[in-house]
Amino acid sequence: MFGKQKTPFHVVVTASFEEARQRGDRRVGTEHLLLGLLHHPDSARALGVDLEGARAALKALDQAALRMLGLDVADMPEAPHNHPPVPGTALTSSAREVINQAVKATPAKTRAEEAPRHLALTLLAQRRPDPVAELIDQLKIDRAAVRGRLA
Repeated sequence: MFGKQKTPFHVVVTASFEEARQRGDRRVGTEHLLLGLLHHPDSARALGVDLEGARAALKALDQAALRMLGLDVADMPEAPHNHPPVPGTALTSSAREVINQAVKATPAKTRAEEAPRHLALTLLAQRRPDPVAELIDQLKIDRAAVRGRLA
């Protein structure tokens, strides 16, 4: 798909799958794509968020959702991170659409290098109930400011 050279876009997508695996998720969603972007230094700088903070925010959102169901998991021990790999085809429909939009928005000549920027812009455009929109809000990312930095 990307050849032998690891392009920035390849690094982001691969990291997204690894983030899903570490969390024990069976599919890669838009929230994992945001975590994957934070493995790309330029994207992380533009978003103004660090990876550990984003992971913690996503965990807090998960816990809040479980509390809404009447489950309090705050005192549960951390699960080991030896989950099986997420299959390469296991993208949510929203994640697949975001990747397709980012790829289409990037000229073919510069796709390998520029796709992470377009991926970030596409993720910023997502609205609730998409998980990445909730994560962006939880992280208090200023969408307009980030768009300005990425333009």
